[in-house]
Amino acid sequence: MLATATSGREIRLPLRMRFPLIPMLRLCAVALLLGACTPPREAPNRLVIWHQKTGAERSFFEGVIRDYNRLHPGDKVTALYREGEELRNSFIIAAVAGQGPDMVFGPSDNVALFAETRVIRPWDDVLDGGFLGRFTKEGVVLWNDKTWLVADQIGNQLMLVYDRQMVERPPETLGDLVRLGRDLTLRSDGRTDRYALTWNYAEPYFFIPFLTGFGGWIMDEEGNPTLDTPEMRAALQFVLDLRDKHQLIPRYEDYNTANLMFLRRRAAMIINGPWSWAEYDVPKRSMLALLPVNESTGLRCRPIIAAKGYSLCVNTPEAKFPMVRRLLAYLTGEEMQLAMAERLFTIPTLHTALAAPAFTDNPVLQLAREQAKHSVPMPIIPQLRYIWDGIRGPYRRVMTGSLTAAEGARLMQKEAEDRIAEGMP
Repeated sequence: MLATATSGREIRLPLRMRFPLIPMLRLCAVALLLGACTPPREAPNRLVIWHQKTGAERSFFEGVIRDYNRLHPGDKVTALYREGEELRNSFIIAAVAGQGPDMVFGPSDNVALFAETRVIRPWDDVLDGGFLGRFTKEGVVLWNDKTWLVADQIGNQLMLVYDRQMVERPPETLGDLVRLGRDLTLRSDGRTDRYALTWNYAEPYFFIPFLTGFGGWIMDEEGNPTLDTPEMRAALQFVLDLRDKHQLIPRYEDYNTANLMFLRRRAAMIINGPWSWAEYDVPKRSMLALLPVNESTGLRCRPIIAAKGYSLCVNTPEAKFPMVRRLLAYLTGEEMQLAMAERLFTIPTLHTALAAPAFTDNPVLQLAREQAKHSVPMPIIPQLRYIWDGIRGPYRRVMTGSLTAAEGARLMQKEAEDRIAEGMP
């Protein structure tokens, strides 16, 4: 158990977050320092948000915060960027110590961990039913019958993006992908000048559409990992074959390399999410397509989709609740959600925004919404973080060739089970 000097609360953290001691102490020091830099808790019109928005979304958000402060001269909002894993760990430690930001922005898969460690407060304590009733069911994230996150967007779904100068008609099936890929791949003098496809296949999140296309998934209904399966082995082998047998994708890949290859037209297609589409000049230079269907299973490749939004720190005093309500109404309002949809290709969470012509008449947004319908919602359970961590190491070893697909699947299952056994209360 971890007791805090400032609040006297005792909070049970998962074992993974309690060890080793030295890195945790460093995180504590960082979190307390960050907390010390935030406005005093008693200041009712000063509020700090931690977020993990990047790229165009971060630029947009920073402009939104500047506009809010200009329009509300009595209020002062400070938005601080934190990388995803850093945000998650530092926020928990800071909040346990009675510090941290007033609000935190992130994806819905953080909810169970934050709620279980009691570092966020249910929105039901702050917002009335009239406010929450304006959102779709996907826009308010529940866990144990309480509302823990209010989303300004549904997104993160991966799609196929193709260069309109190179691809006349995108592949509809995985077989089409291989056949078209052979024509799109250009080689000369023993080197590949252009690949058919690129994406961050070194990261398990970007592998999920192939797993679902082969009929697999990462867990069962009780949250037990389902990784050592024929479907997992087949999906891993398919990605390996794209690279090693068909030679349609680069030998080694990470996010930044994949992104640059597509931007520099060294790849005809890329798999990426809505945060990247503005950079690809969709729909002028590039265009979106649904991820292909796997003919062998009859299943479409389905990515993960998640709500992303705001949670309230447990330490935020009641004196700030009026400002919290003002700010949240501004950040999640219809005008803001439609502006985000237009510029960032996000899917709104307000009923009125979804029905607005600016959204319904936009063919690119409707295509993104169609992919969202062919997606798997991000699970909201504590086991998810341990399963992701159990997948990551063995998966990367499969991609580097040190494990076969079968060996990787077995090791993923073991590591996920071990982490759950160690980390769950």
